[in-house]
Amino acid sequence: MPLENGPREKLLKEGPQALSTEELLAILLRTGTKNKDVLTVAKEIFEQNGKSLYKLSRATVQDLRKVKGLGMVKIVTLIAALEIAKRLAKEEVKNSEGPLNSPEKVFRYCLDMQNFPQEVVRVIFLDSKLRIIGSSDISRGTLTTSIAHPRDVFREALVRNAHGVIIVHNHPSGDPTPSADDIEITKRLIEAGKVLGVTVHDHVIIGCTYYSIVQRLK
Repeated sequence: MPLENGPREKLLKEGPQALSTEELLAILLRTGTKNKDVLTVAKEIFEQNGKSLYKLSRATVQDLRKVKGLGMVKIVTLIAALEIAKRLAKEEVKNSEGPLNSPEKVFRYCLDMQNFPQEVVRVIFLDSKLRIIGSSDISRGTLTTSIAHPRDVFREALVRNAHGVIIVHNHPSGDPTPSADDIEITKRLIEAGKVLGVTVHDHVIIGCTYYSIVQRLK
């Protein structure tokens, strides 16, 4: 049996959960090169990205083109598969019919923000049972007082008759640790929400993992 068919046969016999990440990547790549089998190419890609799907998901087309043996078809296939994984995680949270009541759920809902090259502020609108009504990216750029102004955060919340909101923004560096400005802006938004009758349930920072500022303030 050709080595290229090994991971596929294993998946059919034992299920996808039995495969290593490298073997799953090999299935996406389909074929190797003249001098390397597909599993070797998959291992090289994974190792060059620190054996981290998070790092691989942040790789650009230009980054992946540096890997010998990766043509544009393979690159596009990898990027598409990783994007599908993020959208699946978001859909699972949205369709769970449960409340968005933890920063972990917020993180899963906002996985796409990990790849944003600049800071983006997102507002998630919630009903009285903490179920998602919708979300909106209200600004791009450095998180400052002018960008994350209460009027921009709460304008659509009032139009949607939202009972509460969760503020989310990303740190492109991957480090979700909040700055002093992040914390002060959160305090301002919480107070503004009280005046308007819209509860700010959390402010979550997205990086390689997540950070809940509201949990820190408790």
